[in-house]
Amino acid sequence: MKKFSVLLRGDNFLIDAGDSPQRLGFYTLRYVEAEDETEAEERAVDLLRQDTRLREAVLNDPSDPPTLFAEEIDELDSFDGIETLTPGLAFFDEQQTEN
Repeated sequence: MKKFSVLLRGDNFLIDAGDSPQRLGFYTLRYVEAEDETEAEERAVDLLRQDTRLREAVLNDPSDPPTLFAEEIDELDSFDGIETLTPGLAFFDEQQTEN
C-alpha cells in the first residue's frame, strides 16, 4: 500500500474551552496507508472520528454538525523520520477568521 500525509481541516466544532463554549476550527495531520488519495482521506477522517477526547469535547447539536475534510493529501515514500503518526490538533477561533 502507498503511504500518505493527509492535512485535515475541521470546521464548526463547538467545544467547551473554559469560560463558555466556543466555535473552533482546527488543522491536523494524519499519516495513513491506502491504495489511493480517496481511500487516504477516508482513513484519515475515520482515525480522527475515533479520537475519544475530541468526540467527548464536541457539544454540537445534531442539527448543526461539525465538518471534516482533507485540505491536502501528499504521497510519501515512507514514514521514516515521522515522530508520531497521530499528531495533535491546532485549533483556531472561527469567528476571528471570518473578519
